[in-house]
Amino acid sequence: MKNHLAHRLYFKSKKNPWIIFIHGIGGDSGTFSLQLKAFKDHFNILIPDLRGHGLSKNLTKPAEGHYSLELISNDIFLLMDHHKIEKSNFIGCSFGASLIRVMETFQPHRFKSIVMTGAVLKIKTSVYMIFKLGKFLAPYINNHFLYSLVAYIIMPYRNHRESRRVFIEVSKTIEKDEYRSWLGILEEVKHHMDRIFHQPFFSNSVLLVSGDQDHVFLNDCISFCDLHQSAQIVVLKNCGHLSSIEKYDQFNNLALNFIQNEA
Repeated sequence: MKNHLAHRLYFKSKKNPWIIFIHGIGGDSGTFSLQLKAFKDHFNILIPDLRGHGLSKNLTKPAEGHYSLELISNDIFLLMDHHKIEKSNFIGCSFGASLIRVMETFQPHRFKSIVMTGAVLKIKTSVYMIFKLGKFLAPYINNHFLYSLVAYIIMPYRNHRESRRVFIEVSKTIEKDEYRSWLGILEEVKHHMDRIFHQPFFSNSVLLVSGDQDHVFLNDCISFCDLHQSAQIVVLKNCGHLSSIEKYDQFNNLALNFIQNEA
């Protein structure tokens, strides 16, 4: 498919509901390999590689020369249209959760239920400044160094090792131009997420699964769920930023039960 995102597709039947998995910056469709066994017998599954990630390497660049949240969201909506998916459940991790949040503001009618792990519902100034520095230094440093630095800041403990490894290994495949393009949308992302933080999801079926050691993003997730009672949160003990990797059995059971109950 020319100019469509590369993706994995697991189709069971027309009767089965869909789940679309969205990975974060520096990830790819393989991020959700630990979810496939639990979900593929119950759902049709679509897992795209976001542009510049995984096998989505040769998409046409936008005429204006830079990426936007609308462009990245439309990549996924176009893929849904191609496969005739009118409405889907969504699961997102890290920035993938942020993207789902943004996408829902563009086309809310396409979302059934939403599950997020390591949800980034706000970008703290400290994290934002690290990436701003990375954008400034991009011509002079190896972009893999910045990904590794961020991985250790967000997931610093020994039990976060596998999540760090996945993040760092996949990030090695991202080309320098793509790295700079993604850094270029951070200001828009921060502005957009700050603006909609006090707005509830359109969907009334939203589950956040966070680790109690997700020291960068957990408090914002708790504050969001305090503001918006329609969103639920489960906090897993002794778990870091990506429960879908670190505590995948617990995450899979929570997400599967939630989506099936909401169907």
